[in-house]
Amino acid sequence: MSATVTRPTLKPLLLALLALLSAFTPLSIDMYLPAMPVIAADLRGTAGDIQLTLSAFLIAFGFGQIFYGPAGDRFGRRPVILTGLATYVVASIGCAFAAAAGQLVVLRLLQGLAACGGVVLARTMVRDLAEKDQAARAMSLMHACSSIAPMLAPLIGGQVLWFLGWRAIFWVLAGIGVLAWLATWWRLPETLRPEYRQPLHLGSVLKRYGELVRHRAFMGYALTGAFQFGALFSFLSGSPFVFIERYGIEPRVFGVIFGAQVVFLTMGSLLNARFVPRVGAQRMLRTAVIVPAIAGPALLAMGLVEARTGAIGLWPFLPLFVLQIAANSFVGANAMAMALQRYPHMAGTASSLMGVMQFGIGALFGALVGQAFDGTIVPMTSAMGVAGLLCFLSNRLLVGLRR
Repeated sequence: MSATVTRPTLKPLLLALLALLSAFTPLSIDMYLPAMPVIAADLRGTAGDIQLTLSAFLIAFGFGQIFYGPAGDRFGRRPVILTGLATYVVASIGCAFAAAAGQLVVLRLLQGLAACGGVVLARTMVRDLAEKDQAARAMSLMHACSSIAPMLAPLIGGQVLWFLGWRAIFWVLAGIGVLAWLATWWRLPETLRPEYRQPLHLGSVLKRYGELVRHRAFMGYALTGAFQFGALFSFLSGSPFVFIERYGIEPRVFGVIFGAQVVFLTMGSLLNARFVPRVGAQRMLRTAVIVPAIAGPALLAMGLVEARTGAIGLWPFLPLFVLQIAANSFVGANAMAMALQRYPHMAGTASSLMGVMQFGIGALFGALVGQAFDGTIVPMTSAMGVAGLLCFLSNRLLVGLRR
């Protein structure tokens, strides 16, 4: 008689661990932001040199995702995650010992490459264990848990900087990496089925990516989520300059406004998790994309009027910002779940491609807003308007009425 293999299930402890793996990005970015001026002075670098440490992390994190999915499809989720976490710990310790800005840039690049593995494979493991509606609910709960990180990370980083200095921030990150490695070793099951293992040679990997790119529905879901992420990045890139420089909002008040956006994102994730089992991920997504399709063009039009007349002011924009940013909670999780549900045999590869598209389009919108900033609100609101329309059109034209 053959033994029955018990499949792991998405219990709260497993979801919490997957949320921790997804939180390494905001932890690695936001925790050291308060220390950047101090780091520049201590390493005798310019503000641009230290800003490059952030850019290096983001670039590595964005494009490093392309490798983790195929590796997870070949070797399994656990060994790839454990390797990434071990590398993250080593890179974080290296950052703590950096003696020059150039060294810190290289180490942050390595840290970004290591951090993205957990994000890619956490999404993949949800797909391994759940179908579309259940997967969307699980991803929403993960997002709600991991969204606590960007709220707490700057506060923790500021306190560590005050009491122990900037190098201790990277020791704290290394410690979090060690805890995550131990928790993964003890509690994270392998979720890749043996029959779904894929070869890793280049031809096979390119063939799988080619199959995904040619699939209209997959690209529709991927672009729907990516353009909505572009709206979020447009806000992240432009809001400090618009709020603080254009409208004279104090930095601490801006911090409260920014924190409120994170709260709305968290609330949206919890609402999506509550309703998606009843309504369905596809229906939730088709409804959710209407929000950026309305809020985005409204922001674009109001921004043009405000730039010409100055008659609107900042505060009427806030409800539209809240609506479009909070829509990420409903669009992102449902688009990801629907895209991955057709590819159980190469879920890691599909998750990687979606991550690269999401991050690449988001970074492009953010960079355009930063480069086009002219002292008005127009570049940010225009980018959010275009992203909102493209999000809606990607869903309606490429996905259509698929179930």
